[in-house]
Amino acid sequence: MYFEKITVKGEGKTDSVIEFRQGVNIVQGRSNTGKTAIIRCIDFALGSKKLPIDESFGYNEVELTIATPKGQVIINRLFHKGQVTVTTTIPDAENGVYDLKKTKNNKHPILSDLLLNTMGINTPCEVIQNADFKKQKLYIRTFLGMLMYIHTEIGREISIIEPVESTAKTPFLSALLLLLNDENLSGAQTQTKLEIRVARKKAVEDYINKRISATAKKRNDLEDQMKLFEGVNVEASMQQLLDDIKSIEAQIQESLNKRRELIDRIRELQEKDSESGMLLSRYHELHTQYKADISRLNFIVDGEIVTKGIPQNTTCPFCESTITARKRESYIDSARAELSRIILQLNGVTELESEITDERKSIEDETANLKEEKKRVEQLIEEKLQPKVDSLQESLAQYRAYFQLKKELDVIKGFATDLETDLRVLPEEKESDVKYRPREYFDSKFQENIDKLYMDILTECCFDPPPTAARFNISSFDVEIDGHKKTNYQGLGYCAFINTVTALVFRKYFADTAQYDPGFLIVDTPLLGLDQGVDDVAPESMRTGLFRYIMKQKDIGQIIILENLKHIPKLDFESEGVNLITFTKGYSEGRYGFLNDVT
Repeated sequence: MYFEKITVKGEGKTDSVIEFRQGVNIVQGRSNTGKTAIIRCIDFALGSKKLPIDESFGYNEVELTIATPKGQVIINRLFHKGQVTVTTTIPDAENGVYDLKKTKNNKHPILSDLLLNTMGINTPCEVIQNADFKKQKLYIRTFLGMLMYIHTEIGREISIIEPVESTAKTPFLSALLLLLNDENLSGAQTQTKLEIRVARKKAVEDYINKRISATAKKRNDLEDQMKLFEGVNVEASMQQLLDDIKSIEAQIQESLNKRRELIDRIRELQEKDSESGMLLSRYHELHTQYKADISRLNFIVDGEIVTKGIPQNTTCPFCESTITARKRESYIDSARAELSRIILQLNGVTELESEITDERKSIEDETANLKEEKKRVEQLIEEKLQPKVDSLQESLAQYRAYFQLKKELDVIKGFATDLETDLRVLPEEKESDVKYRPREYFDSKFQENIDKLYMDILTECCFDPPPTAARFNISSFDVEIDGHKKTNYQGLGYCAFINTVTALVFRKYFADTAQYDPGFLIVDTPLLGLDQGVDDVAPESMRTGLFRYIMKQKDIGQIIILENLKHIPKLDFESEGVNLITFTKGYSEGRYGFLNDVT
């Protein structure tokens, strides 16, 4: 079913009417424009004892029009009246006065029975109200709290689904089981649960006993290992090992420094040898050049001696004229002088070559000695010092294992004590203790489906930080996100957001799975001042994510959102088919607020 219209009337007052549709309805407005009065009026028409608005405004009657699968229901209720007047098109349903509560002297039908019948629930219907199987009449108000959330409740730190009053919890859970599974429980069914609990207790006892046995074996193994250290002053031995390790590591460091010095000296000698080799090569080239020069001078002198005895030609071979003979110049003296100079230089080069050769031999010998010393230092480190450190470290690790064993043994002893305590405090389950525990009937399939819905909706609503896991805790009847209760988020805005998600989770679960789906949800101020610190258009905006999700779920019944104008994200609601109602408070054209004659 869903709400079509809410009207507030009063003598001499203009009727104040708000019309709703199937799908998504958003009432947005500034503070103090009567948004919350809408949900209070709906609640009042459905049987609330609280007056929805101040009587001084002059209004004293609420009319609620409801569309149901079987026909229309119009409820009229005057202030301070415990009865309502119903006009309906439902076949076989009476028009006229309806009582809100079942009493011994009822002369009229009960309004709740009419509404429950439209949902398919046969009336009169009773549900278990306490642990002793006492039953009470089922009213729509038994579970109405999970379908209508007023702004004073939406930020609640405890479960938003479950009633606060302890006496109302069991009837609510029984009603919820009826809606979800058409399960109206009896004592016989609960006896089956007792058998399950007895079997579960036996399984727990067996498990704990196995853990105690395994713990005892582990303890014995540890104590056997501890015997290896009997008669040993572990702490003193450890300190002596640490001192020895420190001393040897100092020797290793000293040897490493010596090795570094040797390597540096070897590198210097190798560079010097390289320079000497280059210089010797140049002297060899010069030596070769001098020898070539000597050969050239010898060739000149030999040539002059050979040609000295040959007579000169005095007749021209062409014209047979007489030719004056040229005077021959001698190069022997100059060649002799040049030869003396070159021989002198050659001797100098030869001496330098000999010196460099001797120097390179000296470098080679020193380098060989240094390499041999470096090898001895490396052998000292690798063959003596490092193995000794390794051996000491191994002994130290054994002593450290002693302390680890001792610590583990203490933990094992404590663990064994805790297990024995757990075994002692397991509750007894007796036939005389058969009690009704409604939470036991929310099975693993329910848990799995609800948890998945939480993850899907939190993710789609851009919850920050993105959740890794969400679990609906049956005991607290509330969600835990990444292992934390919602109170750990420490903010009214975040609590309101998570509570709104909880309402949407159960709305979706009702639509997909429940035997009886009420079909409507009303949330007053779902954001409740949530300020995430990001712009609404940002992809990570939780406000925008929430409203986008709500718009996508427009085909699974009716949802009515009441929210402050400044908190509504800027989305194109009308193009998505949203019934958008705005209260302007006179700051712009349009409707001032809910009550037409109140400004």
